[in-house]
Amino acid sequence: MGRPSGRSLRVEEMKKLCASGAIVHIGEAARQLQTSEITIRRDLSGQDSGLLCLGGYIMFAEGAGERYSLSRAQDTNAGEKQRLARKAAKLIEPGDTIFIDCGSTLQYLAAAVPEDANVTVVTQALNIADEIAKRRGVSLILLAGHYHPESGSFSSQTALDMLAEVNITKGFFSAAGVHERAGVTCFHFHEVAVKRHAIRRSHRRILVCDPSKLGRSRPATFGDLSDFEIWIGQPGSG
Repeated sequence: MGRPSGRSLRVEEMKKLCASGAIVHIGEAARQLQTSEITIRRDLSGQDSGLLCLGGYIMFAEGAGERYSLSRAQDTNAGEKQRLARKAAKLIEPGDTIFIDCGSTLQYLAAAVPEDANVTVVTQALNIADEIAKRRGVSLILLAGHYHPESGSFSSQTALDMLAEVNITKGFFSAAGVHERAGVTCFHFHEVAVKRHAIRRSHRRILVCDPSKLGRSRPATFGDLSDFEIWIGQPGSG
């Protein structure tokens, strides 16, 4: 049996780094393997490694097959999502301009906004807008653009320009993963720009996601845990 090639050895080391479903930034992998990011990208360019590089992060190819589907998520863990949404809704006050992020959990928050609440809701999510449009006495600003059915959300430069003109008193954000190194993450790169702009425009920033997201890393990072004043659903918070 021939001696393993340098590529084979590096791929095996990368698999160790990605053990237990971890997602590793390519820069960190290059540092630990004492090689260049270009070499790693070349190593993973074939289909025989079992790994891939997506958005600057290395992961097992089968793990990358896990994709968020809004329709599927709406049927998952509904009771816990409703509980977190009711807790988040208690923070809404008359006169607020609130940002409600996309996702199935925050759809329950939208449904919990009381009628005649004297609030304005800003969102890029069609499911959130549908809920708010039903509520008497609640103003709606929809950040429209290109529609992404997998997340039920819009993205565009126009949406970012609209956000730049809005002062958000409280921003409620969803996440698919909260990871020590990768930060606060989501599945889709098209969500990142709107989320980041909304974080910057929000006076108070509230993360709403259940404890199972802790330790998980998804392909797209949009913030750090320190960006958020409150994490509703944080392990141990009740």
